[in-house]
Parts: sequence; C-alpha cells; structure tokens
Amino acid sequence: MAIEITSLQERPAFIDACSAWTYGQWGVYSPRTLEETRLLFASAAHGSGLPLTQMAHHGDRPVGMASLFENDCAQRPDLRPWLAAVFVHPDYRGRGIAGRLIEAIEQVARSCGETGLHLITTDHQELYERHGWSRTGSVSYPDRFCVLMEKRLADPGTPP
Repeated sequence: MAIEITSLQERPAFIDACSAWTYGQWGVYSPRTLEETRLLFASAAHGSGLPLTQMAHHGDRPVGMASLFENDCAQRPDLRPWLAAVFVHPDYRGRGIAGRLIEAIEQVARSCGETGLHLITTDHQELYERHGWSRTGSVSYPDRFCVLMEKRLADPGTPP
C-alpha cells in the first residue's frame, strides 16, 4: 500500500495525531496548550478557510502532516499565509514524504489564489531550498533563532 496525501477534512480521525505531533514537536515554544492545539486542528478538519492541513497516511495510519496557516509567527504579522507544522513520523522519514506534503500545501495555496508562502525553521533550511524556497531573513521566535523563508507561487491560472 502506498503513502497517500489527503486533506484532514477527509480524515478527521487524524485530528488527535496532528495535535499530538504539533504539540510534541513545537509545543514548548508555543503559547498554545495541547487542547488549544487540538481545537486548531479540529477547525482545520471541520471548517472552511484557514487553517488547512494535508495528511500523509498509509491506509488508516497517519504518517505525516503539513498545514497552511494564516500566520505562524507573531513577530511577522505583516506576512501571510504560512506553511507550518511540517512533520513526518520518524519511522517514515527519508522517503520523500515531507517534500510531497510541502508540494501539497503549495498546491492548496495556489488553488486558494495565493501567490506566495512564508515559513520559519530552525534547522531544515536545506529541505525547503530543495523545493524552491528562499531565505529572506531571520527572526527570534519566541526565544530561538529561526530562518525566515518564502516561496513565490505561480499564479493559479499559470502552469507551474
């Protein structure tokens, strides 16, 4: 069985996995509690608009995720929207899943009429650069050094 990418709206049973992964990976740096994180992903699964989350799964087993957020860095409220919460379970890393999730979010953003995306990362700049992202600066968020990156997207009517 192959790894598939679908929206969290199609797989709401994965809300708890998204919440646990996000809180476990970045919760110590976030003002959100685990329950607030869960509510964020429930909103992504059941709402319209942002946030939107794409899931990588192997059958009924979630193995990765990535999200499109309105904002993911309080230090830069002038920038929107954001690729955020890119996570692949350690047992599934090294298989190109993160790249597929990044591309899935880029496609979602294009379909929403977005022409660019932003992200922050502490240590995965090379991954994003391989997918056409550029370093545009840095930010201390909340108390750690992060590289600020962006990617210009083709207009929705223009082939990539």
